[in-house]
Amino acid sequence: MDYQLSDSHGKLKAKMEKFCSDEIAPGAAFLDSCSGNQAALRMKSNLKRLAAEGYYELLLSDDFTGQAVAGEELAKACPATFLSAMSSATAFGRAVKLFGTDDQQQKIVPSLTAGEMIGALAISEGDAGSDMNLMRTVATRKRGGWVLNGSKDLVTNAPVADAFVVLAWTDRDAGLENGTALFLIDRATEGISVGDYVETMGLRGAVTAGVTLNDCVLTDDAVLGGAPGAGWVQLQRVLDEIRIAVSVLCVGIGVSSMNDATAHAKQKKAFGKPIGLFEGVGTKLATIYTLNDIGRMLIYRATWAMETKDPERSILTACAKLFTSEGVEQVSSMAMQIHGGHGYLKGTVAERLYRDARFAALAYGTSEMQRSFIAKDTLDRFRPA
Repeated sequence: MDYQLSDSHGKLKAKMEKFCSDEIAPGAAFLDSCSGNQAALRMKSNLKRLAAEGYYELLLSDDFTGQAVAGEELAKACPATFLSAMSSATAFGRAVKLFGTDDQQQKIVPSLTAGEMIGALAISEGDAGSDMNLMRTVATRKRGGWVLNGSKDLVTNAPVADAFVVLAWTDRDAGLENGTALFLIDRATEGISVGDYVETMGLRGAVTAGVTLNDCVLTDDAVLGGAPGAGWVQLQRVLDEIRIAVSVLCVGIGVSSMNDATAHAKQKKAFGKPIGLFEGVGTKLATIYTLNDIGRMLIYRATWAMETKDPERSILTACAKLFTSEGVEQVSSMAMQIHGGHGYLKGTVAERLYRDARFAALAYGTSEMQRSFIAKDTLDRFRPA
């Protein structure tokens, strides 16, 4: 593969960098420090502007490399806005685009692309993290439809979402691969309720809350794809794209940390010279640059695999997420170290990005889960004949 960006992707990068610098970056600090209601209003405005810029149309396409190029610029400008847009267009929207019936796609995709709808993916539960067999949300069959009961926590976009994709059991005895479904649920549906804002350590502008389903009655056409039983398989396919998106988030945060630390290392002086000229600071900057660059190459390798339908694409997305999520923790930590004690102060760029960076190794499959997945593939591949 060629790691050099095409002319169209190069233009996309320049266009997105200017737009995000002008329209999104100035509000990043506000989103981190404001109330939940204020964050919800600002985020709706940001997402509307991104839709008008064509970003949602890009996220709903199969141009995964273009998504990575544009997404890095957004994540660099405001990681919280990137996460909210990803949760709506990738986690929610791509599920509908890939597996929805014609009617479901016609109902959702145009509104999402135009920025008239915000979506959310609701899969996580307090007792069902790495072991989704412990999931308690159940869809019970009734004449002409389903009744859903259960709860989901840590749902990004829940306070502002107009619709949800929710994972639930349809036949527990059939197991995850054959006994689950993804349900499309409008926020106005009776029986679904959104809880209070959850206060997170970082990415605070990407508003989060729990979702409760209490005798939520749905018709058959609420099942994504029209037929129950494929929810888990559908989710795994969407998670390939989500893992790439989280990797892009990491590199965006890493580049922003690098730019902030580099500017400080050039400006701050000690013993008559910029601190960047001291070996201890210079080596940190070199390591930061290297981790960001390797992370970006792993992302492009994964997007290439997705676009060419490489059989190893799921493993490569896991590798990208594992490396970038752990790498950005190192990057943000070293960037803070370069700032010294002032980098530890609340409200500084270094401090905000340090908190944002911690999200990635926990979300959408922890680092431990990624390693387990990669190790199993390796063991299977080299199993003795």
